[in-house]
Amino acid sequence: MKLVVAGHGRLGCAMLEAVAMILGVSVYERAECVDLLEGESLENFYDKLSAKAGEDSIIVTDLFGGTPSRAALMLLQQGRARAVLTGFNMPMLIEMLSYEGDSIEDMLGKVRQAAKDGVRVFVGSDLRELTEKVEREERGLLSRILRR
Repeated sequence: MKLVVAGHGRLGCAMLEAVAMILGVSVYERAECVDLLEGESLENFYDKLSAKAGEDSIIVTDLFGGTPSRAALMLLQQGRARAVLTGFNMPMLIEMLSYEGDSIEDMLGKVRQAAKDGVRVFVGSDLRELTEKVEREERGLLSRILRR
């Protein structure tokens, strides 16, 4: 499996560089990056991405609906990539590049969970963490107060 990280501006390559700081430069043996430069057309970016991706590639993009994800989905639709993940963050890339199992479905499930778990929200000077349970409880309390 080969990973291709694609993003707007220099985000894709910068993210891969940041992950290499954590996992080591050996990530470049399994991953490449492609950046969308300002003013670059979908067609030109598609050509750049196509040159790096292959049938065994997983393409990870920064934002669903943007030029990088649209080009990646075109390649997937043509059978020129194995999977596309959008909305990358460092935890998902670290999980993906650290995975040692054989099942791509298992790996993709772990990657998606790592991406979700990597997003945490803290509020207030006491650093209270908002969790889905707390958010649901607060919405419920708010709706009860508003009904009165």
